Amino acid sequence: MEGTLLKWTNYYNGWQPRYFVLNENGILSYYKSHELIHEGCKGSCLVLACEVKAHPNDSLRFDLIIPGEQFFCLKAKTQQERQHWLVALGSCKSRGTKSTTTTTTITSNNNNNNTSTLISHLSAIDHDLKLKVQELRLYETVLMQRIHAIKSIVNDTPTPNVKDLDKTSSMLSITCDAFIQTLDECVKLATNDSTNSLSQRKLSDEFNSTKSLNAISILPKQMIYRTFFSELHLKFSALSSLSFNEIPSELFLSTCEQYCNLIGTCRSDANKCINILRKKMSNDSNQFPTLFSIINNEIISQITKEKDSATNALLWLKRNMHFLACFIHEFGQGDKTVEDAMNKAYRQILKSFHTWTTRGVYSLAIQSVPNNEDFFISLTIDRNDAQDILFERQVLNEMLEHSTHMFIVLNKINDFYIQYKLESDEIID
Repeated sequence: MEGTLLKWTNYYNGWQPRYFVLNENGILSYYKSHELIHEGCKGSCLVLACEVKAHPNDSLRFDLIIPGEQFFCLKAKTQQERQHWLVALGSCKSRGTKSTTTTTTITSNNNNNNTSTLISHLSAIDHDLKLKVQELRLYETVLMQRIHAIKSIVNDTPTPNVKDLDKTSSMLSITCDAFIQTLDECVKLATNDSTNSLSQRKLSDEFNSTKSLNAISILPKQMIYRTFFSELHLKFSALSSLSFNEIPSELFLSTCEQYCNLIGTCRSDANKCINILRKKMSNDSNQFPTLFSIINNEIISQITKEKDSATNALLWLKRNMHFLACFIHEFGQGDKTVEDAMNKAYRQILKSFHTWTTRGVYSLAIQSVPNNEDFFISLTIDRNDAQDILFERQVLNEMLEHSTHMFIVLNKINDFYIQYKLESDEIID
């Protein structure tokens, strides 16, 4: 199997597309792109030695881990594509296990290896079953919410709202399909039988095998909530395909302003930088249509090092936005509190540029951030959505997606600053 996946590189470069090839020998190799395979692979791993994990919060992500040595964090374009890769990798591990078992029956001296492999195989099955049980519990919760919603629509009003009833019933049907598909996968894991499939039985016209197999991929598309991210009028995704020379000045600044409304920790500093850049643009808006035109003008004028220069303002704006992007990414992983995610982002991006006084101010600001529950509520358009378990899942996925585009844009600005030696290690109050 082969195809393009997103691979996590680092906090500066974020997720980058790479071309992966899984060969018959169970070696997974990756290349910069399909067109550059002739240049040789950038890295590889033996799948049999890896632990393959489907990410519990990101429906597109899966990880390959060799404990203490190596790890690949990967993302597919769709859930269906991720499933194909997981099946291919699982089959590869299964073939490797069977091969090892056969060898050990021929040579009695390898009994210990055979036992170890069997234990490892059973452990992997146990791990996968636990993940599937977690999915079942998720869908069980959603099913109860849907049933309660239908009861409310029918019983709480003299004349039920047909439109609301149709919408809720449709979502209930989709959730049922997803539940059945996940239960089917649990049965396969528990019995090690890929032929006896629940989804292949004719339960009813509504739950036929084709619909059931597609349920998981349909579910996220159908259950769309209005959130802070979905309602953004300006998004970094509109800028991520542009080179630094092409990024429009006002569009970039307005986009930064919208994202800074997410949380107030860096909003004040970011707005100061935005005001300096807009002041520069106001001198002649036609002369400064792009960020490049602003900075290039100051490079020619040799004023980039001045304290109130637009170059310095953009330097600190990109740092503040990078801090925000790191926070969004860390919280989007789903395993941290708002405070923990913000502390990690601050340590990585801003702390080294601040004096002890400024660090103390930020420390107090971070301690006052909302808890997770209140933060999720702040991201709703309809506060009732925060009670739905899938709302949180959607928001976390959105955060990972938006942070990826933010990293791409900010890295292009960062590369330009490094190229022209505009970066500064100066510590500020």
